[in-house]
Amino acid sequence: MMGNVNDIKFNKFPIEQIFSRRRKVLITIAFIAIVCGYLIGLNPMRLLNANNLKLAGDFMVAAFTPAMDYENPVPGAEPFLITVVKSVLMTLRFALLAMSVSIPVGALLAFFSTTAWWPKMRNVQRLKPLLMGALIISKSWIAFARSIHELMWGLLFITAMGISTTAAIIAVSIPFSGILAKIYSEIIEEHSREVQELFRSIGAGTFSSFCLGIIPQALPDILSYTFYRLECALRTATVFGFIGIETIGYRIKLSSDEFHYHEVWTYLYVLFGTIAILEWWSRSIRKRLDGSAN
Repeated sequence: MMGNVNDIKFNKFPIEQIFSRRRKVLITIAFIAIVCGYLIGLNPMRLLNANNLKLAGDFMVAAFTPAMDYENPVPGAEPFLITVVKSVLMTLRFALLAMSVSIPVGALLAFFSTTAWWPKMRNVQRLKPLLMGALIISKSWIAFARSIHELMWGLLFITAMGISTTAAIIAVSIPFSGILAKIYSEIIEEHSREVQELFRSIGAGTFSSFCLGIIPQALPDILSYTFYRLECALRTATVFGFIGIETIGYRIKLSSDEFHYHEVWTYLYVLFGTIAILEWWSRSIRKRLDGSAN
């Protein structure tokens, strides 16, 4: 027999479940995005006009046939593939030079912005003001360097020094050293200090126990993040090409301005391959370190 309709109980969802905390956060983010889009005059329909769609289509189709030679050859110009190789090597050199400055500066700032190497304060109270001063100065400089994007630093230094690789490298090194210092110090602080305390208990000094007890544990993570920042430096070097530095980005801009999309895709594929090689190199070094640790 069928039960009475009145016996059927319907589940009623309270309003608290419909508007849970997570949904409220998502709704708030969506609302803020809509308001910001309205305030800056965002209009996605502008992308759908016939000319923009044609340009986008031409660009995407060119991805299947990257150029092996100039689309508009110039008499006497060096071969296109030679230009591609020289451009990516210049970009890689730019990134390596920027990182060769950022890494030691970042490591030094990280050292002074962490308390992991501090001696026991009960034994050296007179050093506390000095250590605290170094900590505050280091953290303040790290925050300042990171607060301004490398492109802003680039515009400042290029305005002051002219368009040169030196100005661009200095501009990249300032924020990158701050970012590296912040991450290095956080990695060091997160690792266990048991081994460090063990070295201290057998008479090792403050600095030696820090180097032997914490740095080997933190080194794989530090190297992994350093390689990631090298990839970022490579992309940054590419972007600096759009403001006149002769990296691969400079060549991409020239080809794009002439609507030579096949050339653009050749440069992009070579850039992708370079970053993929760096990623493979990073993983192989990380595996070796993990293997030696085990």
